[in-house]
Amino acid sequence: MSTDAKVDPLPPSASVTPTPTATAPILPKKATAGPLRGDIYWVNIPRKHTVGHEQYKRRPWLIVSNNALTPLDVVIGVPLSFQVHKKNRQFRIAIPATEIIHEAASSHPLDPGERIALTEQVRMLSVERLEMPRSGRITDTALFAVEAGVAFVLDIQ
Repeated sequence: MSTDAKVDPLPPSASVTPTPTATAPILPKKATAGPLRGDIYWVNIPRKHTVGHEQYKRRPWLIVSNNALTPLDVVIGVPLSFQVHKKNRQFRIAIPATEIIHEAASSHPLDPGERIALTEQVRMLSVERLEMPRSGRITDTALFAVEAGVAFVLDIQ
């Protein structure tokens, strides 16, 4: 395959600047009202729904999936641990307390302190498992670090 492919220039009538009437696609209302990437929710996964070393019990989960999944009533998340000694691996990402934004009105508050994102435990979750409303969010900086951990675990370059 040659890398010297020629591309025809745009005709003079073509415009490369967006028009004032051009808008981004409008997502269904449910997509913006549901869980979003970077949100933290409490989730209870019963022991009988797990095998081996899969995470179970009630714990906070960080949503890492694309917001486009929300209308499907599923999200992808990673569990958060309070046990900071678990950050001894490259794919277990420390989230400093300063990077966690607590939801003041949440009926399921998070305890203050650092968390560890267990990115090797990535899992699809039904939105029905999420205890509403959300308990908090993480900053974009922290989300970027967690994404790097998930990419490492999934061998995504």
